[in-house]
Amino acid sequence: MPFADTALVCPCGARGCWGLAVDGRALAHHLGDPPPVDPVAYAHDLLDRRPPGSAPAFEAVAQALGAGIGALVNLHDPDVVTLGGLAVPLRAAAPHAFDTAYRDGLMAFRKSSAPPVRDGVHGDDGPLRGAVARALDHITTETALASWARA
Repeated sequence: MPFADTALVCPCGARGCWGLAVDGRALAHHLGDPPPVDPVAYAHDLLDRRPPGSAPAFEAVAQALGAGIGALVNLHDPDVVTLGGLAVPLRAAAPHAFDTAYRDGLMAFRKSSAPPVRDGVHGDDGPLRGAVARALDHITTETALASWARA
């Protein structure tokens, strides 16, 4: 998703990918460190250590995360937003920056009834659990069961 600086080239080949603004690469950039080999591990290490002077980096990343979530809410109109993975501790590291950017990114008619943003309960396993649930939903449909019975 092109929610980041379009001057930055992502490993995927696109420019301005949101991940460049909301993971360890972004934190490293804001802290003047070289790009990490493992951006997620780097971010978790920083979150655990909270080195002196890192607060502005966490605020910038939380702001980028909140702004992107606001844009996605404008696009998809969800009733609730659930965060998972690295987004949960990044939001917690600078909640005011996240909340302000999230609200500022919403269209005017959404601001008074913005969907709540919740932390997922399954942490880094959330996407896997969601994929399994979706697969189970698919294979237990009437059409899928009928197809299986015919086979």
